[in-house]
Amino acid sequence: MSVPQTINGLMRHLRNDCNIQISGSYQKQQLISYGYYHGYKGYRFIKNRHNQIPYTNFSEVVAVIEYDNNLKAALYSDLMFIETAIKNIVCNESANGLKLGTFDHIYKERMFDNAANTKLQSKRLRLRNSVYSKLSTRYHDEEGSDNQMVRHFYNRGEDVPLWVVFEILYLSDLASFFECLNESMREHIMTQLGMFDISIDTNRNLLSSMLYTIKSLRNSVAHNNIIFDTRFKDRKISPVLKKWIEKETSIQNITLYSLIDYIIIVCCLLKRVDFSSSRAKQLVHTYKSQNQILQNSVASAIYVQIIQQNVTQKIAALETYLNT
Repeated sequence: MSVPQTINGLMRHLRNDCNIQISGSYQKQQLISYGYYHGYKGYRFIKNRHNQIPYTNFSEVVAVIEYDNNLKAALYSDLMFIETAIKNIVCNESANGLKLGTFDHIYKERMFDNAANTKLQSKRLRLRNSVYSKLSTRYHDEEGSDNQMVRHFYNRGEDVPLWVVFEILYLSDLASFFECLNESMREHIMTQLGMFDISIDTNRNLLSSMLYTIKSLRNSVAHNNIIFDTRFKDRKISPVLKKWIEKETSIQNITLYSLIDYIIIVCCLLKRVDFSSSRAKQLVHTYKSQNQILQNSVASAIYVQIIQQNVTQKIAALETYLNT
């Protein structure tokens, strides 16, 4: 097993082996604070380790780290707001008009159409198993806790209401829940959100596609993983989502290759759940500002690697969309 490197040794390694100038107590403290492995090792490339960023000074590494951190800070509250708002909307609409507002009742009453669709039926069964598994885990974890949200109902011999289920669902579970609803219910919810377009979304699954797509971004932001180069991307953009976003915003070439495409999707959702559009406009303003700060802080060869050529045009088109 190799001997751990000292900070001074890591600084020499950066200078001698990585051709990155680093010196002095200030940059030494920066290396300690950001961390060699979480900091430099994580930010030394774009998407994969074969696509190295041509740093010449450690200050450029710090600039990229700060750029990434500031974007995560800007996105965090918006992604949490979207998740909470969509949960509330789907929960309320799913239970509206039913005698009982429990998951079991909704599963029987509003997740039963297209019985011949074995793929959909399998998804519904997996969703049911996942919900009951999470309730069981939560019931066990609440033993001795003052916050007995699940135990409160089960210990009285009652089923937990749907709002409790939604409190413990992950974003991917929310997407799955929506996907498993009857087609008419999915259409109703998307119509309520002003998102339904029969010419594009014949299967009424646009919302679940959006939620599945931003899930990896949301998780990376929440767990302080790197986001600036979209290395979190875990799926190709669905054709339905691509067509809807491009028609909705008039912004073409939505590929999810660049972070701007995720920001566009987030803004489309914010425009539906935050009716003043103030959150979306602030997010775009912050993204523009951070791009400018990055441009002023790194060599042009680094900036053009991180910010693709069409980003400026997409930002301008996004601002136009949000102002209409």
